[in-house]
Formats: sequence, structure tokens, C-alpha cells
Amino acid sequence: MAVNLTGIDLGGTAAGSTHKTSSSTSTSNPSSNTTQDATQEPQKEVRITSTASLLSHLQRSLAARPAVDQSRVDSISNALANGTYKVDSHKIASGLIDSERALSKLK
Repeated sequence: MAVNLTGIDLGGTAAGSTHKTSSSTSTSNPSSNTTQDATQEPQKEVRITSTASLLSHLQRSLAARPAVDQSRVDSISNALANGTYKVDSHKIASGLIDSERALSKLK
């Protein structure tokens, strides 16, 4: 059975539309709609939600960026080597509290 998706391809790339139906056209008479012929594929429908399309776009966007900001790593390494790296304990504590609040909202 062939499945055609419009809105996302196998590589995760979003296309224009977010809905496509893949089905075999039936040539049987309308009174026999309740039974499927063994040689026909049942109608299949795949829906790609806007969230899935957004996640696909985000994945492509992040894949285009380097995983590590090398200039930032070099800057911090130099500051550590020179003894000039400053730790802001208030910023760390605030970040931990914000993370805890965000996690507590999850079920």
C-alpha cells in the first residue's frame, strides 16, 4: 500500500498542504459500500497537524545551525584559563527556580 503525505516528506520537510488522502477508487455499485473487495485497499487518511508541521520546521531550522557555538566556548575557556570567569550565583539560582516552576506545571 502506498501512502502519500502532503505536508511532510520522509525526510521531515514540510510542503504546502497538511492533508492528503490516499485511496483506491471504487468502481463497485453504491449499494455495496459496506463491504470491501479483497483486491481493493481500504481508504486511508493521514493528517499532519499544524504542531507537527511546526516541529518539522523547527527541526530543519536547528539542523542548519552548528550544535556548539565555538566562539562562546573559546571565550569561556579563555576566561577560565585567565581566572577572569565570574559565576553569577543569583542568575544560576533564578534559572533553577524558573526551571522548577516550568516542570511543576507539567503533569
